[in-house]
Amino acid sequence: MDRLAARARMARKTIIDHMDCEDCAEDYVFLMSLDGREFTLGLSTVLAAVAFAEHEGAVPALPDGWWNQVASRYQCS
Repeated sequence: MDRLAARARMARKTIIDHMDCEDCAEDYVFLMSLDGREFTLGLSTVLAAVAFAEHEGAVPALPDGWWNQVASRYQCS
């Protein structure tokens, strides 16, 4: 595992709902913390990382139906 990824932690135990925020490009964000600094990580980035990991064989394949539901719910590509 990457040294950086091993140290980043969730700064909150909940997902931040940004669905009503007209200025945001993300519906949901995770507040992360690394070395005392907080940053956000959007759900679309998390999903893209999972898709990449799946493509590279780093994680087991998820069913096509799951990906279809995610794509239709969050308009991901």
